Amino acid sequence: MTTFSGVLASSHKKDVLYVTERCVFRLTQGGLSLIEVAPGIDLERDILRRLPFRPIIERPAPMDSAIFLPPPMRLRDRMLDINIDDRLSYDPVTNTVFMNYSGMRVRSEADIKTILAAVDRLLEPLGRRVNSIVNYEGFTVDDDAMQAYMDAVKYVEQKYYLKVSRFTNSGFLRLKFAKELEKRQLTSRVFETRREADRNIAREHER
Repeated sequence: MTTFSGVLASSHKKDVLYVTERCVFRLTQGGLSLIEVAPGIDLERDILRRLPFRPIIERPAPMDSAIFLPPPMRLRDRMLDINIDDRLSYDPVTNTVFMNYSGMRVRSEADIKTILAAVDRLLEPLGRRVNSIVNYEGFTVDDDAMQAYMDAVKYVEQKYYLKVSRFTNSGFLRLKFAKELEKRQLTSRVFETRREADRNIAREHER
């Protein structure tokens, strides 16, 4: 029985990581790319000689040493605050911003303010409206923060967007978001895959 297809995941542009105690691989259309190596590990001796294949290697970074230490890693702070600016990128050729909220958990209005500040830093200086693709795979919002988060979504869409495509493979989240978005008279369709979201934006470019 096949429980996971790398070919299918790659064709849907899923961000897939293979994390081991020695290194981390990322799935790419060209194969597995070795992107991180654990502290104290010799790349050739401890990894490459033991693999039945040759991965793509382009200056792998060291794995965070905190992973291997006893103290708590404070993952919530890392997922939201440290990486928030890295989760947002803008392509001037297509005038499209990609927001990667995959795996994030929003718990409070403080979290929402952190997200909004990053969005404003990126988009306000552009001085024009943009298309947007938003990745909500594995994204969660605590019930107490849902209304404030959706109000923030309304602010961003009304201030910055020409058109937006949101996607997540969670049927529950799609229904929940669609209901809240429709209530606020916003773009309420939430797609299941990145490919569908991309196609929706591409149709706008073809007009």
